[in-house]
Amino acid sequence: MRLLTVFLFSFFISLQSQAAEFDIYQSTYKPLRVALVLEAGEIPPDKQSLVYGVMKNDLTSSQSFATIDPMAFLSTLQESWGEVEYGDWRIIGADIVALCKLTETETGWRAEIKVHDPFRSKLLASVAVESTQQGLRVLAHRLANQIYSAALGIPGYFTSHILYVQKRDDFSDLVYMDQDGANNQDVGKNFTLLLSPDWSPDGRQVALNTYVGNRPKLEFFDLRTGARTPFGSFKGLNSTPEFSPDGRYVAATLSHTGNTDIHIYDIKAGRWSRFTNHSSIDTTPTWSPDGKWIAFVSNRSGNPQVYRKRVSGGAVQLVSTQGSYNTSPAWSPMGDRIAMISLKNWSYAVATVRSDGQDIRYLATGDRVESPSWSPNGQMLLYSAEKHGSRRVYRVPSWGGREEPITPPNIDASDAAWSRH
Repeated sequence: MRLLTVFLFSFFISLQSQAAEFDIYQSTYKPLRVALVLEAGEIPPDKQSLVYGVMKNDLTSSQSFATIDPMAFLSTLQESWGEVEYGDWRIIGADIVALCKLTETETGWRAEIKVHDPFRSKLLASVAVESTQQGLRVLAHRLANQIYSAALGIPGYFTSHILYVQKRDDFSDLVYMDQDGANNQDVGKNFTLLLSPDWSPDGRQVALNTYVGNRPKLEFFDLRTGARTPFGSFKGLNSTPEFSPDGRYVAATLSHTGNTDIHIYDIKAGRWSRFTNHSSIDTTPTWSPDGKWIAFVSNRSGNPQVYRKRVSGGAVQLVSTQGSYNTSPAWSPMGDRIAMISLKNWSYAVATVRSDGQDIRYLATGDRVESPSWSPNGQMLLYSAEKHGSRRVYRVPSWGGREEPITPPNIDASDAAWSRH
Protein backbone atom coordinates (compact mmCIF):
# COMPACT_ATOMS: atom_id res chain seq x y z
CA MET A 1 0.00 0.00 0.00
CA ARG A 2 1.45 3.31 -1.04
CA LEU A 3 -1.01 5.27 1.09
CA LEU A 4 1.55 7.99 1.64
CA THR A 5 1.10 9.09 -1.95
CA VAL A 6 -2.64 9.32 -1.51
CA PHE A 7 -2.25 11.30 1.71
CA LEU A 8 0.25 13.68 0.17
CA PHE A 9 -1.72 14.38 -2.96
CA SER A 10 -5.37 14.06 -1.98
CA PHE A 11 -5.72 17.82 -1.75
CA PHE A 12 -4.78 18.13 -5.42
CA ILE A 13 -7.83 16.16 -6.64
CA SER A 14 -10.74 18.25 -7.83
CA LEU A 15 -14.21 16.98 -6.97
CA GLN A 16 -15.96 15.20 -9.85
CA SER A 17 -19.63 14.24 -9.90
CA GLN A 18 -19.55 11.26 -12.25
CA ALA A 19 -17.85 7.89 -11.94
CA ALA A 20 -15.10 7.18 -14.43
CA GLU A 21 -15.43 4.71 -17.25
CA PHE A 22 -12.08 3.03 -17.82
CA ASP A 23 -11.44 1.28 -21.10
CA ILE A 24 -10.15 -1.97 -19.58
CA TYR A 25 -7.49 -3.53 -21.77
CA GLN A 26 -8.14 -7.13 -22.76
CA SER A 27 -5.63 -9.16 -24.71
CA THR A 28 -6.73 -11.26 -27.67
CA TYR A 29 -4.38 -14.00 -26.47
CA LYS A 30 -5.96 -17.46 -26.46
CA PRO A 31 -4.62 -19.75 -23.70
CA LEU A 32 -2.59 -22.71 -24.90
CA ARG A 33 -4.36 -26.04 -24.40
CA VAL A 34 -2.01 -28.27 -22.47
CA ALA A 35 -2.26 -32.04 -21.99
CA LEU A 36 -0.75 -32.67 -18.57
CA VAL A 37 0.16 -36.35 -18.19
CA LEU A 38 1.55 -37.61 -14.88
CA GLU A 39 2.71 -41.13 -14.03
CA ALA A 40 3.75 -41.84 -10.46
CA GLY A 41 3.79 -45.62 -10.16
CA GLU A 42 3.43 -46.79 -6.55
CA ILE A 43 3.54 -43.31 -5.03
CA PRO A 44 0.51 -42.74 -2.75
CA PRO A 45 -2.51 -41.20 -4.54
CA ASP A 46 -2.59 -38.17 -2.24
CA LYS A 47 0.94 -37.21 -3.25
CA GLN A 48 0.16 -37.76 -6.92
CA SER A 49 -2.90 -35.53 -6.56
CA LEU A 50 -0.81 -32.88 -4.84
CA VAL A 51 1.73 -32.71 -7.66
CA TYR A 52 -0.88 -32.75 -10.42
CA GLY A 53 -3.06 -30.20 -8.62
CA VAL A 54 -0.21 -27.75 -8.00
CA MET A 55 0.99 -27.98 -11.59
CA LYS A 56 -2.51 -27.55 -13.00
CA ASN A 57 -3.28 -24.60 -10.73
CA ASP A 58 0.02 -22.88 -11.59
CA LEU A 59 -0.56 -23.16 -15.31
CA THR A 60 -4.24 -22.22 -15.36
CA SER A 61 -3.90 -19.37 -12.84
CA SER A 62 -1.32 -17.76 -15.14
CA GLN A 63 -4.16 -17.50 -17.69
CA SER A 64 -1.63 -18.53 -20.34
CA PHE A 65 -2.79 -22.16 -20.32
CA ALA A 66 -5.96 -24.24 -20.16
CA THR A 67 -5.62 -27.91 -19.21
CA ILE A 68 -7.34 -30.68 -21.17
CA ASP A 69 -9.47 -33.28 -19.37
CA PRO A 70 -7.37 -36.50 -19.20
CA MET A 71 -10.45 -38.46 -20.28
CA ALA A 72 -9.88 -37.03 -23.77
CA PHE A 73 -6.34 -38.43 -24.09
CA LEU A 74 -5.85 -40.96 -26.90
CA SER A 75 -2.37 -42.05 -25.79
CA THR A 76 -0.89 -43.00 -22.43
CA LEU A 77 2.39 -41.77 -21.01
CA GLN A 78 3.99 -45.18 -21.66
CA GLU A 79 2.97 -45.05 -25.31
CA SER A 80 4.25 -41.51 -25.76
CA TRP A 81 7.38 -41.47 -23.61
CA GLY A 82 9.76 -43.06 -26.12
CA GLU A 83 8.17 -41.86 -29.35
CA VAL A 84 5.23 -39.47 -29.49
CA GLU A 85 2.43 -40.03 -31.99
CA TYR A 86 1.78 -36.33 -32.44
CA GLY A 87 -1.40 -36.95 -34.41
CA ASP A 88 -3.09 -38.42 -31.32
CA TRP A 89 -2.54 -35.17 -29.48
CA ARG A 90 -3.41 -32.88 -32.40
CA ILE A 91 -6.81 -34.58 -32.69
CA ILE A 92 -7.77 -33.47 -29.18
CA GLY A 93 -6.46 -29.95 -29.78
CA ALA A 94 -3.40 -30.11 -27.52
CA ASP A 95 -1.07 -27.19 -28.19
CA ILE A 96 1.36 -28.52 -25.59
CA VAL A 97 1.90 -32.05 -24.25
CA ALA A 98 3.71 -32.34 -20.92
CA LEU A 99 4.74 -35.91 -19.99
CA CYS A 100 5.95 -36.33 -16.43
CA LYS A 101 7.32 -39.34 -14.53
CA LEU A 102 7.52 -39.04 -10.74
CA THR A 103 9.55 -41.45 -8.62
CA GLU A 104 10.61 -41.60 -4.98
CA THR A 105 14.33 -41.77 -4.19
CA GLU A 106 16.28 -42.49 -1.02
CA THR A 107 16.51 -38.79 -0.24
CA GLY A 108 13.31 -37.39 -1.74
CA TRP A 109 11.69 -37.13 -5.15
CA ARG A 110 12.75 -37.18 -8.79
CA ALA A 111 10.69 -36.09 -11.76
CA GLU A 112 11.47 -36.39 -15.44
CA ILE A 113 9.48 -34.15 -17.75
CA LYS A 114 9.25 -33.91 -21.53
CA VAL A 115 7.40 -31.02 -23.14
CA HIS A 116 6.22 -31.41 -26.76
CA ASP A 117 4.58 -29.19 -29.37
CA PRO A 118 2.31 -31.56 -31.37
CA PHE A 119 1.54 -29.07 -34.14
CA ARG A 120 5.25 -28.59 -34.87
CA SER A 121 6.06 -32.22 -34.05
CA LYS A 122 8.81 -30.96 -31.81
CA LEU A 123 10.32 -31.78 -28.43
CA LEU A 124 10.63 -28.45 -26.60
CA ALA A 125 12.30 -29.58 -23.38
CA SER A 126 13.49 -32.72 -21.59
CA VAL A 127 14.53 -32.10 -17.98
CA ALA A 128 15.00 -34.00 -14.72
CA VAL A 129 14.14 -32.26 -11.43
CA GLU A 130 14.85 -33.46 -7.88
CA SER A 131 13.80 -32.37 -4.41
CA THR A 132 13.94 -33.40 -0.77
CA GLN A 133 11.22 -35.48 0.87
CA GLN A 134 9.58 -32.31 2.21
CA GLY A 135 9.86 -30.47 -1.09
CA LEU A 136 7.15 -32.15 -3.14
CA ARG A 137 5.11 -28.98 -3.56
CA VAL A 138 8.23 -27.04 -4.61
CA LEU A 139 9.03 -29.83 -7.08
CA ALA A 140 5.57 -29.41 -8.62
CA HIS A 141 6.13 -25.64 -8.97
CA ARG A 142 9.47 -26.30 -10.68
CA LEU A 143 7.82 -28.69 -13.12
CA ALA A 144 5.19 -26.07 -13.94
CA ASN A 145 8.03 -23.59 -14.54
CA GLN A 146 9.56 -26.00 -17.05
CA ILE A 147 6.30 -26.28 -18.99
CA TYR A 148 5.74 -22.53 -18.90
CA SER A 149 9.22 -21.61 -20.11
CA ALA A 150 9.35 -24.35 -22.78
CA ALA A 151 5.99 -23.32 -24.23
CA LEU A 152 6.29 -19.53 -23.97
CA GLY A 153 10.02 -18.86 -24.00
CA ILE A 154 9.65 -16.84 -20.77
CA PRO A 155 10.88 -17.93 -17.32
CA GLY A 156 8.14 -19.18 -15.02
CA TYR A 157 7.34 -17.53 -11.69
CA PHE A 158 5.76 -20.42 -9.81
CA THR A 159 8.54 -20.85 -7.24
CA SER A 160 8.34 -17.18 -6.22
CA HIS A 161 6.88 -15.78 -2.99
CA ILE A 162 4.71 -12.90 -1.83
CA LEU A 163 4.72 -10.68 1.23
CA TYR A 164 1.74 -8.61 2.28
CA VAL A 165 0.54 -6.57 5.24
CA GLN A 166 -2.37 -7.81 7.35
CA LYS A 167 -4.07 -5.17 9.47
CA ARG A 168 -5.48 -6.30 12.83
CA ASP A 169 -7.17 -3.57 14.86
CA ASP A 170 -4.29 -1.30 15.96
CA PHE A 171 -1.52 -3.60 14.72
CA SER A 172 -0.07 -4.83 11.43
CA ASP A 173 1.61 -8.14 10.60
CA LEU A 174 4.00 -9.00 7.80
CA VAL A 175 2.72 -12.18 6.13
CA TYR A 176 4.57 -14.53 3.79
CA MET A 177 3.08 -16.99 1.31
CA ASP A 178 3.95 -18.88 -1.86
CA GLN A 179 2.73 -17.22 -5.04
CA ASP A 180 -0.27 -19.59 -5.13
CA GLY A 181 -1.35 -18.71 -1.57
CA ALA A 182 0.07 -21.84 0.09
CA ASN A 183 2.32 -21.80 3.20
CA ASN A 184 0.68 -18.65 4.53
CA GLN A 185 2.55 -17.60 7.70
CA ASP A 186 3.31 -14.54 9.79
CA VAL A 187 6.97 -13.53 9.64
CA GLY A 188 6.68 -10.26 11.54
CA LYS A 189 3.97 -9.43 14.08
CA ASN A 190 2.51 -6.53 16.01
CA PHE A 191 3.92 -3.58 14.11
CA THR A 192 2.22 -0.33 15.12
CA LEU A 193 1.94 0.51 11.43
CA LEU A 194 3.61 -1.17 8.49
CA LEU A 195 3.78 0.07 4.89
CA SER A 196 5.55 -0.55 1.58
CA PRO A 197 7.56 -3.77 2.07
CA ASP A 198 10.17 -4.38 -0.63
CA TRP A 199 12.22 -7.57 -1.10
CA SER A 200 15.97 -7.39 -1.39
CA PRO A 201 17.26 -8.98 -4.62
CA ASP A 202 18.73 -11.94 -2.70
CA GLY A 203 15.39 -12.53 -0.93
CA ARG A 204 16.95 -12.47 2.55
CA GLN A 205 15.60 -9.20 3.86
CA VAL A 206 12.87 -6.64 3.36
CA ALA A 207 12.95 -2.85 3.47
CA LEU A 208 10.00 -1.55 5.47
CA ASN A 209 8.31 1.72 6.38
CA THR A 210 7.35 1.28 10.03
CA TYR A 211 6.05 3.65 12.70
CA VAL A 212 7.03 4.17 16.31
CA GLY A 213 4.12 6.11 17.71
CA ASN A 214 3.39 8.71 15.06
CA ARG A 215 6.96 8.84 13.78
CA PRO A 216 7.79 6.99 10.52
CA LYS A 217 11.02 5.02 10.24
CA LEU A 218 12.80 2.92 7.61
CA GLU A 219 14.04 -0.51 8.64
CA PHE A 220 15.63 -3.63 7.21
CA PHE A 221 13.82 -6.78 8.35
CA ASP A 222 15.75 -10.07 8.20
CA LEU A 223 13.38 -12.81 7.04
CA ARG A 224 15.48 -15.57 8.62
CA THR A 225 16.05 -14.10 12.07
CA GLY A 226 13.39 -11.39 12.39
CA ALA A 227 16.08 -8.83 13.25
CA ARG A 228 15.14 -5.21 12.55
CA THR A 229 17.82 -2.66 11.61
CA PRO A 230 16.85 1.01 11.23
CA PHE A 231 18.47 2.91 8.38
CA GLY A 232 16.29 6.02 8.11
CA SER A 233 14.78 7.82 11.11
CA PHE A 234 15.03 11.48 10.22
CA LYS A 235 12.65 14.18 11.34
CA GLY A 236 9.59 14.22 9.08
CA LEU A 237 8.87 11.61 6.43
CA ASN A 238 10.85 8.39 6.03
CA SER A 239 8.90 6.28 3.58
CA THR A 240 8.44 4.18 0.39
CA PRO A 241 11.80 2.32 0.29
CA GLU A 242 12.86 0.25 -2.72
CA PHE A 243 16.07 -1.74 -3.25
CA SER A 244 18.17 -1.16 -6.35
CA PRO A 245 18.42 -4.19 -8.68
CA ASP A 246 21.93 -5.00 -7.44
CA GLY A 247 20.93 -4.67 -3.78
CA ARG A 248 23.57 -2.02 -3.08
CA TYR A 249 21.20 0.93 -2.62
CA VAL A 250 17.73 1.83 -1.37
CA ALA A 251 15.77 4.75 -2.79
CA ALA A 252 13.23 6.31 -0.41
CA THR A 253 11.27 9.46 0.38
CA LEU A 254 12.68 11.83 3.02
CA SER A 255 11.62 15.33 4.07
CA HIS A 256 14.16 16.36 6.72
CA THR A 257 15.83 18.80 4.31
CA GLY A 258 12.70 20.93 4.12
CA ASN A 259 11.45 19.49 0.84
CA THR A 260 9.92 16.07 0.27
CA ASP A 261 12.44 14.51 -2.10
CA ILE A 262 13.83 11.18 -3.25
CA HIS A 263 17.09 10.18 -1.52
CA ILE A 264 19.36 7.18 -2.11
CA TYR A 265 20.92 5.16 0.71
CA ASP A 266 24.24 3.42 0.04
CA ILE A 267 23.96 0.28 2.18
CA LYS A 268 27.68 -0.54 2.07
CA ALA A 269 28.81 2.97 2.96
CA GLY A 270 25.89 3.70 5.30
CA ARG A 271 25.40 7.07 3.65
CA TRP A 272 22.42 8.98 2.16
CA SER A 273 22.55 11.20 -0.94
CA ARG A 274 19.86 13.42 -2.39
CA PHE A 275 18.44 12.38 -5.78
CA THR A 276 15.77 15.03 -6.44
CA ASN A 277 15.84 18.63 -5.27
CA HIS A 278 12.62 20.45 -6.02
CA SER A 279 10.13 22.54 -4.11
CA SER A 280 7.37 20.11 -5.11
CA ILE A 281 6.56 16.81 -3.41
CA ASP A 282 8.61 13.92 -4.89
CA THR A 283 7.84 10.44 -3.56
CA THR A 284 7.47 6.69 -4.25
CA PRO A 285 10.67 5.83 -6.15
CA THR A 286 11.05 2.72 -8.29
CA TRP A 287 14.22 1.53 -10.07
CA SER A 288 14.51 0.42 -13.67
CA PRO A 289 15.79 -3.19 -13.86
CA ASP A 290 19.14 -2.03 -15.25
CA GLY A 291 19.56 0.37 -12.33
CA LYS A 292 20.04 3.38 -14.62
CA TRP A 293 16.72 5.17 -13.97
CA ILE A 294 14.41 5.94 -11.08
CA ALA A 295 10.75 6.71 -11.69
CA PHE A 296 8.82 8.57 -9.01
CA VAL A 297 5.70 10.64 -8.35
CA SER A 298 5.78 14.42 -8.25
CA ASN A 299 3.25 17.23 -8.17
CA ARG A 300 5.68 19.62 -9.88
CA SER A 301 3.19 20.12 -12.76
CA GLY A 302 0.31 20.82 -10.36
CA ASN A 303 -1.12 17.31 -10.07
CA PRO A 304 0.58 14.04 -9.11
CA GLN A 305 2.21 12.41 -12.12
CA VAL A 306 4.90 9.83 -12.75
CA TYR A 307 8.32 11.08 -13.84
CA ARG A 308 11.67 9.42 -14.44
CA LYS A 309 15.26 10.57 -14.09
CA ARG A 310 18.63 8.98 -14.75
CA VAL A 311 20.49 7.91 -11.62
CA SER A 312 23.59 9.53 -13.10
CA GLY A 313 21.73 12.85 -13.31
CA GLY A 314 20.01 14.89 -15.97
CA ALA A 315 16.59 16.29 -16.72
CA VAL A 316 13.37 14.89 -15.29
CA GLN A 317 11.10 13.32 -17.92
CA LEU A 318 7.31 12.98 -17.70
CA VAL A 319 6.05 9.39 -18.00
CA SER A 320 2.30 9.58 -17.29
CA THR A 321 0.83 11.71 -20.06
CA GLN A 322 -2.83 10.76 -19.68
CA GLY A 323 -5.06 11.60 -16.73
CA SER A 324 -4.69 14.18 -13.99
CA TYR A 325 -3.69 11.79 -11.19
CA ASN A 326 -1.16 8.94 -11.53
CA THR A 327 0.75 7.51 -8.56
CA SER A 328 2.52 4.45 -7.11
CA PRO A 329 4.84 3.58 -10.00
CA ALA A 330 6.41 0.10 -10.16
CA TRP A 331 8.91 -0.64 -12.92
CA SER A 332 8.51 -3.99 -14.69
CA PRO A 333 11.44 -6.41 -14.32
CA MET A 334 11.35 -6.63 -18.12
CA GLY A 335 12.08 -2.89 -18.26
CA ASP A 336 9.50 -2.05 -20.90
CA ARG A 337 6.55 -0.84 -18.81
CA ILE A 338 5.75 0.94 -15.56
CA ALA A 339 2.69 0.04 -13.51
CA MET A 340 0.82 2.79 -11.68
CA ILE A 341 -2.48 3.71 -10.07
CA SER A 342 -4.64 6.09 -12.09
CA LEU A 343 -7.60 8.09 -10.84
CA LYS A 344 -10.56 9.32 -12.89
CA ASN A 345 -13.50 11.01 -11.21
CA TRP A 346 -12.87 9.20 -7.91
CA SER A 347 -12.51 5.79 -9.56
CA TYR A 348 -9.16 4.02 -9.39
CA ALA A 349 -7.51 1.62 -11.82
CA VAL A 350 -4.31 -0.38 -12.07
CA ALA A 351 -2.61 0.67 -15.28
CA THR A 352 0.65 0.13 -17.12
CA VAL A 353 2.40 2.45 -19.54
CA ARG A 354 5.55 2.22 -21.60
CA SER A 355 8.52 3.89 -19.93
CA ASP A 356 8.40 6.57 -22.63
CA GLY A 357 4.81 7.42 -21.63
CA GLN A 358 3.06 5.77 -24.57
CA ASP A 359 0.45 3.01 -24.78
CA ILE A 360 -1.40 3.22 -21.46
CA ARG A 361 -3.41 0.11 -20.54
CA TYR A 362 -5.99 -0.01 -17.75
CA LEU A 363 -6.13 -3.53 -16.31
CA ALA A 364 -8.49 -3.52 -13.29
CA THR A 365 -10.58 -1.13 -11.21
CA GLY A 366 -11.95 -1.00 -7.68
CA ASP A 367 -12.12 1.01 -4.47
CA ARG A 368 -8.83 1.84 -2.71
CA VAL A 369 -6.79 0.28 -5.50
CA GLU A 370 -3.16 0.49 -4.39
CA SER A 371 0.37 -0.90 -4.50
CA PRO A 372 1.06 -2.59 -7.84
CA SER A 373 3.83 -5.19 -7.74
CA TRP A 374 5.20 -7.27 -10.63
CA SER A 375 5.85 -11.00 -10.83
CA PRO A 376 9.54 -11.80 -11.41
CA ASN A 377 8.92 -12.44 -15.12
CA GLY A 378 6.77 -9.35 -15.66
CA GLN A 379 3.67 -11.29 -16.72
CA MET A 380 1.45 -10.73 -13.67
CA LEU A 381 0.65 -7.85 -11.34
CA LEU A 382 -0.44 -7.79 -7.72
CA TYR A 383 -2.45 -4.97 -6.20
CA SER A 384 -4.80 -4.44 -3.27
CA ALA A 385 -8.40 -3.27 -3.55
CA GLU A 386 -11.51 -3.04 -1.42
CA LYS A 387 -14.62 -4.82 -2.66
CA HIS A 388 -17.80 -5.59 -0.73
CA GLY A 389 -16.23 -4.13 2.39
CA SER A 390 -13.18 -6.40 2.29
CA ARG A 391 -9.67 -5.31 1.32
CA ARG A 392 -7.79 -8.12 -0.42
CA VAL A 393 -4.75 -8.71 -2.61
CA TYR A 394 -5.57 -9.42 -6.25
CA ARG A 395 -3.58 -10.47 -9.28
CA VAL A 396 -4.17 -9.69 -12.94
CA PRO A 397 -2.11 -10.55 -16.04
CA SER A 398 -0.03 -7.58 -17.10
CA TRP A 399 -0.98 -8.32 -20.70
CA GLY A 400 -4.71 -8.10 -19.98
CA GLY A 401 -6.94 -10.74 -18.39
CA ARG A 402 -9.29 -11.39 -15.50
CA GLU A 403 -8.51 -10.27 -11.95
CA GLU A 404 -8.49 -12.84 -9.14
CA PRO A 405 -8.19 -12.48 -5.34
CA ILE A 406 -5.36 -14.41 -3.69
CA THR A 407 -5.97 -13.55 -0.02
CA PRO A 408 -9.02 -14.63 2.02
CA PRO A 409 -12.03 -12.32 2.34
CA ASN A 410 -12.00 -12.37 6.15
CA ILE A 411 -8.72 -10.46 6.64
CA ASP A 412 -7.55 -6.94 5.77
CA ALA A 413 -4.70 -7.49 3.29
CA SER A 414 -2.71 -4.86 1.41
CA ASP A 415 0.82 -3.75 0.40
CA ALA A 416 1.70 -6.91 -1.50
CA ALA A 417 5.29 -7.33 -2.68
CA TRP A 418 6.41 -10.06 -5.05
CA SER A 419 9.84 -11.62 -4.56
CA ARG A 420 12.34 -11.01 -7.32
CA HIS A 421 12.95 -14.69 -8.04
